[in-house]
Amino acid sequence: ARRRELETETLKTSADVADWTLLAKDLGKDGLQATLIDAALPELQAMCNSLLHSNFGPRFTVELRSQAADSKGKRLLETLDVIVLDGENGREAPIETYSGGERAIIGEGLSLALTTLAARESGLAGATLIRDEAGAALDAVNGRAWIGMLRQAVAVMGADRLLFVSHSAELAELADSRIDL
Repeated sequence: ARRRELETETLKTSADVADWTLLAKDLGKDGLQATLIDAALPELQAMCNSLLHSNFGPRFTVELRSQAADSKGKRLLETLDVIVLDGENGREAPIETYSGGERAIIGEGLSLALTTLAARESGLAGATLIRDEAGAALDAVNGRAWIGMLRQAVAVMGADRLLFVSHSAELAELADSRIDL
């Protein structure tokens, strides 16, 4: 009788372990997390492209891909690839292959879009957007466009203010007020 009791308890415990294992998988990186990321990517991509196109023109268009074929082409793997179409040069390639200045522009668009979505999802309002020399690698023309992109992100995000650090006198002139250190 004790043996049957223990076997029944073992079966119940095994079923519980199976349930918890399945739940852990479903809530893990290939389950709910991947689903949430996949669901956010279209809006993140659209917001990034809006920021880039509004301030830098149509040159760069970002495509976010969350799956890629394995080396044998037999199954899809979870990934997050940032593919950039350079309309000026007719080039489509991963962001890593672009120059430092180009990556700074594209990366800032992605960062601002992601920050905006994260602020909205967390219910954050009236925040302060801070950038510490994120535009340091940009020339004067792209620096002005970068400031425009920051201002647009502040408006879309509903932030109260923008603080940016810059050693560029040209960019400092674009600020509403300055703190010189």
